[in-house]
Amino acid sequence: MIHQLVYYSRNTVPGGDRAMLTNMRDILSVSQRNNSRDGVTGFLIFDKTWFVQILEGERAKVTETYARIARDTRHTATAIINVRDVPARLFPNWTMGGAMRTPEVQEVYLQHGFGGPLEPGRLKSDQVVNLALDLQAFEANRRQGQKLAS
Repeated sequence: MIHQLVYYSRNTVPGGDRAMLTNMRDILSVSQRNNSRDGVTGFLIFDKTWFVQILEGERAKVTETYARIARDTRHTATAIINVRDVPARLFPNWTMGGAMRTPEVQEVYLQHGFGGPLEPGRLKSDQVVNLALDLQAFEANRRQGQKLAS
């Protein structure tokens, strides 16, 4: 069994898209290093206001990772949506994948009923997981297309 935790938090980093993208890259870079060491995988969904993240791994490591994240000053109002054990990792290939909400991926959000801003307090865990799986697939297909084009 794999322990899975889904949470959201409010972004506190000021600035426009460029600052947001830089911040997201920094977060993912550090997360990948820490998570690789701890055997934690997952996916981070990010729009200008909210982070919504799925963490997967051994229970103690996921709990430890979440506690470290909750102390990070780049966000506030951290809240757990769901914690559960699942039969297998849904995001096994990435120590931490991530998708910033851009016009390019808006169609994926629309397919999940997210036309406007994310409202994390109203999200269900399964909605988050399904959105993340589709965003991950979108990114994989985009990368495959780039390989084929080159």
